[in-house]
Amino acid sequence: MCKLAVLITSYNRSELFKKTLKSWLDRKEVDTLIIKADSSKREEYEGYKEALEEIKGKSVIYEISDKRSGTTTAKNRVLEMALQNDCRFMICADDDHYIPTESDVKGTLRILLHGSIGVVGGKVINLGNRAVDPDFFLNLPIADSLSKALGYIFLDVKNGPRLAEFVPAFFMIKGEAVKNVRYDEFYDSTNGFREESDFQQGVKKAGYKLVFNPYFYVYHIPIEEGGNRGVSLSRRIFGKSKANTYFSFKWYSKPKAIWYVLVSSIILILYSPNNALEVMKGIKDGLKEYQSRLTR
Repeated sequence: MCKLAVLITSYNRSELFKKTLKSWLDRKEVDTLIIKADSSKREEYEGYKEALEEIKGKSVIYEISDKRSGTTTAKNRVLEMALQNDCRFMICADDDHYIPTESDVKGTLRILLHGSIGVVGGKVINLGNRAVDPDFFLNLPIADSLSKALGYIFLDVKNGPRLAEFVPAFFMIKGEAVKNVRYDEFYDSTNGFREESDFQQGVKKAGYKLVFNPYFYVYHIPIEEGGNRGVSLSRRIFGKSKANTYFSFKWYSKPKAIWYVLVSSIILILYSPNNALEVMKGIKDGLKEYQSRLTR
């Protein structure tokens, strides 16, 4: 049985993976690493294999593939490997996350010991401006209230520790809280938008609460290539609209879902007016997918 495992998925970024992996190896609190690495190039496959075979001092469970699994499929795989190995707590991180020594892992573990807490989210600090698909944060105390009222994700990444409506994509989870919670593979078709909030909704449905801890943080290395990059802005806007529509109707009553889709559409159109048609197409496809899943 492992006490604390780090779950990482990676695709075609073996060199970056090698750099960030070291920061997790240096954490004394972490006793297990669980890795799912996919590649479409031989040199990437060999790079992952070399990095993982050289690790000493920790339990390492990994799978390396010469084809892409998809983001949610890969995340479900590392989650399942963790549960199969009776991991009590798990950190979900990306391959471009570097954790500094000051990050409060111990304090986050103490929060998760509380029976009603299932997820503790951490802060992601960008080391540079991202040219592709930047993150949006509203660093005000009303962020959680806005998320409830508008249905879109607003994040207050300064105040806490506190109960939160949603937390960022970097978080620690309690094994018992996610025994029956998995990532919805629908979100692979939307470049991953809302896949984390969908997962977090599953944790809440299972009876657990979310906490945000600003002292638990990672640095995000702003690489603009490899992984799942290379998608145009129009396709990203379409994906966000599709994902938010599906998410809203999946988790909320019909009147509330309609309101949330309307608000999200306005937000996306204001952000990218030239892609208003893509927003409308996204709504149509999101509804179609939601309805088709109801009949399965």
